[in-house]
Amino acid sequence: MRQNIGGNMTFLPTDFQAKHLQEWLSSGVDEEIIALNVRSLSGTLPYEYLLWGTQALEERFRRKYPELRILRIDSESVADPSHAAFGCIAHLNEILTQYDLVIASPSLETGVSIDIRGHFDGVWGIFQGVQPVNSVRQMLARVRETVDRHIWVREWGMSVVGNGSTTIGGLLRSQHVATQANIALLSAADNDDYSFVDQNFQPESLQTWGKRGSVINVEMRRYRESVLAGLVEDGYIVIDTDDVDDDESGAVIESVKAASVELYTAECKAIADSPTISDPQLKKLQDTRAKTKTERHQQRKAELSRRYEVDVTPNLVEKDDDGWYPQLRMHYYLTLGREFLTNRDAKRAKAQLEAGENSVWKPDFNRGQMLPAVLLLEELNLLQLLPRREQLRSSDEAMQEFKALAVKHRHVIKNYLHVTISEKLTSIAIAQKLLAKIDLKLNYVGRLGKRENRECVYRFVAPDDERNSIFGQWLNRDELFLSESVSVSNKISTTTPVTDTTSLSISHNTEVVSGTNNIVFATPLSDTTPHTPENIAILEWKGLMLKMQLGLNSAGSFYSELISKVGSAVGVADSEPYWNGYLGQWQVWVNFGGGCTSVVCDWLVVV
Repeated sequence: MRQNIGGNMTFLPTDFQAKHLQEWLSSGVDEEIIALNVRSLSGTLPYEYLLWGTQALEERFRRKYPELRILRIDSESVADPSHAAFGCIAHLNEILTQYDLVIASPSLETGVSIDIRGHFDGVWGIFQGVQPVNSVRQMLARVRETVDRHIWVREWGMSVVGNGSTTIGGLLRSQHVATQANIALLSAADNDDYSFVDQNFQPESLQTWGKRGSVINVEMRRYRESVLAGLVEDGYIVIDTDDVDDDESGAVIESVKAASVELYTAECKAIADSPTISDPQLKKLQDTRAKTKTERHQQRKAELSRRYEVDVTPNLVEKDDDGWYPQLRMHYYLTLGREFLTNRDAKRAKAQLEAGENSVWKPDFNRGQMLPAVLLLEELNLLQLLPRREQLRSSDEAMQEFKALAVKHRHVIKNYLHVTISEKLTSIAIAQKLLAKIDLKLNYVGRLGKRENRECVYRFVAPDDERNSIFGQWLNRDELFLSESVSVSNKISTTTPVTDTTSLSISHNTEVVSGTNNIVFATPLSDTTPHTPENIAILEWKGLMLKMQLGLNSAGSFYSELISKVGSAVGVADSEPYWNGYLGQWQVWVNFGGGCTSVVCDWLVVV
């Protein structure tokens, strides 16, 4: 089945490709560039940029030519005391003569001169569109001898600077607007004065950033053309070679793919199986540049463990490599962690202001603020829309209203979420793009309706991953930090003022709440009262003695796991119920003696 990705570009999706296509779409790279990079593939061939890493190439050549002396030079090998490439950069002319094949990453891009004569027969380069054009030219020139250069260059580049604008004014203007908006939103949400911030820090540096960034963005849109033009300017004679036979090319790609998959699987497992280290040990490793592979694995596991606060598995390592953390973090601050977002952004901003003596470097400052992106997703009301509908069609009135709102804010969405919205897209396509920012999606059900009026139907299904457990850990962490902050301030509790950036928690059925002089009369909870939104919204749960209902086997794996831990234990409600818009249900925090756990209200009965 062919899937259209922008314009007339198509590809044949496979499980391997689909995952990394989503990685591309979630990366913030301009989608026009993504579309230009996607080409038709057959069978299980993945994108080239996933395959041609230094380690995969080394493994492939070791298998094919075991007699060759091969040296791999990349950021890991040059910092590994147990590797032959350790510390080799300063002595390349002496060391490289000992090897038949040298595989180098952009770590040899600049600052070195290989003056060996009569040893190397040629220089080969594979350029995927990640490096700027000048970096490609620099890397090819490291070997000074005039041997042939053989290169493959992607037609369009993959990375952009800022919002991808190709003009200085466009790049700088986007940063100025974003900085002003971030400061205004933070001032309102944090109820603090940020007018002292110097937004004109090093204007000459920012101007240079804009000039260079716009040049890079122009070249990325014509990557191959720009590289070849630069090489001609450097004095090279460019000769276009004939295309390689498809069968031969496919065999090479398959062999490299096999090596790449095998190496990566082993790497993920080695990280997950590494011993746990203490905080001081982690700090020591982070401060040490020279590390063995074992030490790198230990450091990575420790960082993942502290980042996600769950057990590290090979699957978690892979998901983190695919960019799961920023997606999960966005989802958390959009839902359970919303009340902690302002504190998070304010803390980050104040740290930058302290380091910069009340000045900020706009690109870094804007990149560190999440409040505008979360407010945008809240304004679009995406999470509240999806769980309430069994089936979704682009023609649904609610989906059409959603599309109209997204199109209206398309320029702001582009600046803050790096997602391109256009009138040509269906409402479902727009929803998929935005859901990808938090690693959610709509599942395809089928084409339903009469033959002459069939339409694609989708349904939202909550993902079966560890995010609920991770969110619970993050929430405990943030609540603990908040309680410690209150304790430090002599337990003085201040009410956060309601501003235009503060989300109001509104009862889903306010007509059932009776009030006189703003006093809400709560209905007492009984073990026979159904936990509907109507009565949950007005109950006083905090302090109630609760226990889990048994026998709800259809409730899912999280319920079964919770029952195995707490069983018939009696807990105390530690909060009032809150609406989980992501899952579409009411939950409450219950302390069963070993810490608080967020539990679905329908799973509980009063003791």
